[in-house]
Amino acid sequence: MATASSLDSVAEIEDLLTCSICSETLSEPRSLHCFHNFCKECLGKYVERLRGPDKDIETFPCPTCRSEFTLKSNQNVADLASNYFIKNMLEIMAIQRQAKAARCSSCQETAVNRCMTCEMFMCEKCSNYHSIWPVMKDHDVLSVEELSNPQSQVKMRSKLYCVKHKDKILEYYCETCKELSCIHCMVLNHIKQNHSCVSVEEIAQKQREILQGSCTTLDEKVSAGRQALNAVDEVMKSLEANAKNAKDKINAQKDKILTSITEKLEVQAKKLSQDVDNVYGELYGELTKQHGEIKDYLDKVQGSVSLPRNLLKRGSIEEIVSSQKVIDENIEKLENEQPENLAPINDGGVQYITRNIENINYGDIVDKLGNINLAEQLADDLRPSGDLELSSILKGEIAFIQQLQKWLGEKCKWNLCYRASRDGWSANDFHRHCDNKGPTVVLVKANINCIFGGYTDQNWG
Repeated sequence: MATASSLDSVAEIEDLLTCSICSETLSEPRSLHCFHNFCKECLGKYVERLRGPDKDIETFPCPTCRSEFTLKSNQNVADLASNYFIKNMLEIMAIQRQAKAARCSSCQETAVNRCMTCEMFMCEKCSNYHSIWPVMKDHDVLSVEELSNPQSQVKMRSKLYCVKHKDKILEYYCETCKELSCIHCMVLNHIKQNHSCVSVEEIAQKQREILQGSCTTLDEKVSAGRQALNAVDEVMKSLEANAKNAKDKINAQKDKILTSITEKLEVQAKKLSQDVDNVYGELYGELTKQHGEIKDYLDKVQGSVSLPRNLLKRGSIEEIVSSQKVIDENIEKLENEQPENLAPINDGGVQYITRNIENINYGDIVDKLGNINLAEQLADDLRPSGDLELSSILKGEIAFIQQLQKWLGEKCKWNLCYRASRDGWSANDFHRHCDNKGPTVVLVKANINCIFGGYTDQNWG
């Protein structure tokens, strides 16, 4: 009985061998650096459609992930590389399909075995003759039933032959050029250039370890991308709740003073609600943009994992070696494309600050309704009629608040350099952002209506 894991593996292979343009099994596959594969004809039509009459276009987006690939004006899709692993997997699929109704390659009787070395199907009688010959004793022979077993795929691999020397196997690896080579090419093109060349068998374990490291790196990037995406999702939910909470408090405060004023309060309440919407829209727009960037990045990383993982599970060493250079290049490209900041760009902080309505002065009743603040503004937008009057240190002494606000405003330009919920809660995080920044004001929010802190004219650090 097929397990869930084996079914997932089969589905993953089928997806890997399906052209995302025509949704059919790949035909003459061509591979891009982002590990996506397409039929040569499908990708060719795609490139020609984008080029149009302007043949000078040399950069194209991948049809799947939009990563860019390059084709010079004198090149076409046929010049793109084919991935050995993909080609072999397609050949294995073809053999497995043929095996269901295969005939002996020699006498046309019903086939019971296939010699993977001779690349021939054999009936029972021909199989017996085949096994008698000493020269064929080391051949890999699989039964028709074994051909459908995933565990047999390693034995079903075809040898890789040199493009220039058709009868020579690619059994050497040039560490200088990072490419497979036959014996002739190695002697003629690599050894003479003093390149470092080794046999595929010698480098097999090292390359598998490198590929394992590549898979680990990509898995870590997938995990980090998912965590970042989840964090942004949570902040977006928090932003929604905070904006709603702010509007609710605006209306609650409005109800407390409706007996004193009607029209002006209504106008101001609507204005403040619009302010909330504006703040919400700004923050939501930032988060939506970041969400999209991280999502695109995560999609690229996830799209890059499948081929290395399948290479590691099912690939021959030749396939692994031939793919490592493009895997390394893609990981480096992903490093460069990783968003600068995976932490949420803001924490959705929308606050509604109420005003004291005792001894109402109708002249400033509208102003008493309050104002909308971004959490980031607390440090650089200290208003004597707003945040500072809520300070437990200043205790609501208006004259002192105005004096301090005037002094701060005249002496310095204040900028927010550190916020714990955004930049981290540890002492190291604080000093990394605040050291050698000059005089600082530190504010701590104790609850929704209270902040406290202090001022120092010395550098931290």
